[in-house]
Amino acid sequence: MTLLKKLLLLILIPLMAFGLHKYYISLTQIDYKAQEKSLQISMRLFTDDVEKTLTSNFKKDFKLDTPDELANTNKLLEFYINSHFKVHVNGKLLAIKFLGKEYDQDLVYFYIEIKDVASIKSIEIENTILMDEFEEQQNIIKLNIDKILKTMILVRDNDKDLLNF
Repeated sequence: MTLLKKLLLLILIPLMAFGLHKYYISLTQIDYKAQEKSLQISMRLFTDDVEKTLTSNFKKDFKLDTPDELANTNKLLEFYINSHFKVHVNGKLLAIKFLGKEYDQDLVYFYIEIKDVASIKSIEIENTILMDEFEEQQNIIKLNIDKILKTMILVRDNDKDLLNF
C-alpha cells in the first residue's frame, strides 16, 4: 500500500466514525418577565428530529417548512408540546400557550408563553420532548429568573428538575 493510501485511510476512518453519530439535543430558553408577569419560552430543535417524532406520534407524514406542511401542524405541535413540556411554579402546574414557530435552515424554533406568574419561589420543569423517539435525547434548559441564571440538562432517566429561589 502506498504512503498516500495509508495517509488517506488514517484521515478518513476517524472522520467517518464521527459522521455516523448524530446528537439529539434541544435548547430551551426561559425568561421571567416580572413587569409582564410572564414566562417567555423559546425552544430550538432540529427540524428532522421534530418531523420524525411527530410522524411517529400522529401517524401522518410531517414535512415541516415545505409547501406540503400539514394545515393543522401548529395545532398538533401545541398538543405535543403540552403533553411533553410541563412547568410548575410554586408547586402549581401552569397553562402553556403556544404562540408559533419559525424555521432557520435545519432548525425549528417554538415560541411559548405562560401568563399570570406574579412571583417565583420555585420552578419545576419537565421536558420529555423528542425523548419518546430518541433514547439519547438531551433537553437543555437555560433559565433567567430575576437575573439569576441557571441551567438544567434533562435526559430520559432524569426528565425533570426543581429550582428554589
